[in-house]
Amino acid sequence: MASTERTGVRSGRGRRHDSIPEGEYSRVVCAIDSNMVYPLAVLVFSLAQFATRPFRLTIGYLDGSLTSEDRDFLSAVVSGLAIPLDFMNLENDDRFVTQGHISPTTFAKFLLSDAILEEHLWIDADTIALPGWDVIFDEIALTTPQEGLVVARRGDKKTTGPVSTGEASNFAFNAGVLGWPVGLRKDWHSPLSSLALVDTQEQYLFNSLYSESARWVSNKFNTLTYRIDSLDQSNLPYIIHYAGPHKPWHLVRGLAFRCLQHNCPWSKWFEMEGLFLSSLSEKGNEQAGAHYRILALRSGKIRWTRDGSGYRLLRLLQWLGPLAPVLVTILSWGKESIPRGTHPIH
Repeated sequence: MASTERTGVRSGRGRRHDSIPEGEYSRVVCAIDSNMVYPLAVLVFSLAQFATRPFRLTIGYLDGSLTSEDRDFLSAVVSGLAIPLDFMNLENDDRFVTQGHISPTTFAKFLLSDAILEEHLWIDADTIALPGWDVIFDEIALTTPQEGLVVARRGDKKTTGPVSTGEASNFAFNAGVLGWPVGLRKDWHSPLSSLALVDTQEQYLFNSLYSESARWVSNKFNTLTYRIDSLDQSNLPYIIHYAGPHKPWHLVRGLAFRCLQHNCPWSKWFEMEGLFLSSLSEKGNEQAGAHYRILALRSGKIRWTRDGSGYRLLRLLQWLGPLAPVLVTILSWGKESIPRGTHPIH
């Protein structure tokens, strides 16, 4: 079950968006909890900056996971961008489990795809949009009911067959960007109920249901940052996905200079954040923006697993304060042996 709260905003011409036929807009859908308010605000700002067609936004959240203050802040941000907005309160489910850094909110994409049977683009909040992102709506419009979903191939993955293991590296696609055509969705309730506990349950389930039939697009529509160290400015992605436990908003901004120097994938997020904060300042909303920025910096949990090492480093750098640049310099001497994606060091 889902309940919808529509927020009417005015366009730049003073005409209410809710008076314009919905068919004139593409639709973007996402879901968050209170930890992801600030990253989503930066994402929406980037979507608006590079959109070539009008779009409306739906923000879903599991019941009790997004406060009224969070929704007010997001409403103010989206209203300032003249984007039609509605919130969708979603019923939680005991099967929606936390796995590592992945919260139960990730399962909201199933609920939202069932609730919204029109064409729409699902996009994870830990992403940033660049020019060309909304071309994916053309692909969605061409998708057949038999295909059922538009997905970006995962890097160099060539297979589209059945999923045999629960390891994310074996999945044909990452479910952070999903293009939904018009129509009913495949049943996910029964498979989830019978699914043994595997890593990234939601990713496994999407690949099990759609990898053999999906319509494939370039991985430029869902470029995973842990696979690359630097961006090619002559061939930029359309959507950059900051998958994994550690994110650019976890980095103390004074330490971003190495990333910016070599065009690491985080650099585009920092650039967009700067424009977003300038926009908030112009609208007199900088205090609320600063509050949510601090909350984002401190979000996440320390986990003593191998994939949590990057996040532990970022938390250490926060704790060290003025000594952090010294540690970064020392660690950078051995950067050749540091895994990809540890962008504060490279």
